[in-house]
Parts: sequence; structure tokens; C-alpha cells
Amino acid sequence: MEFPQFGAHICQMSDEWTEKLRCPTCHKIGMACPSQGEGDNTPTVQFASDGFKVVTTQYGPNFHCATCNVVVDP
Repeated sequence: MEFPQFGAHICQMSDEWTEKLRCPTCHKIGMACPSQGEGDNTPTVQFASDGFKVVTTQYGPNFHCATCNVVVDP
């Protein structure tokens, strides 16, 4: 957000967190790092461990095992 009359720039706040990932089929484990900006409707994923993929839905990201192609447990 810009305020040129004051010579200021204000950064928007964002939440960042980590999620543990575990495949219920092959028991592979990993981590994901989602974040959500102040005005964002859904989180975005900054990082997901190798062997996991991010599947975007209208409600936000889901994580799947890349090998088994199943939704992982949080």
C-alpha cells in the first residue's frame, strides 16, 4: 500500500506456517509451507517436499502423494 504524500510504503501482513505431510498408503513423510496474505481468499504454497504435489481447489491447496496419487494426511 502506497502513501506518497507521506513518503511511506506499508507492507501487507501475511501468515506463514508449516504443515507435516504423511501419505496414508506408502507412509512417505514431508513438509509444506503455505502462506496467506491479508487480502487473499486462499493460501498459496511456497514449498512442498519432493514426492508431494499441490492440487489447487476453490477452497485452497490440497496435498497429494506424487507416487500414490492420494490425498495426504496433515
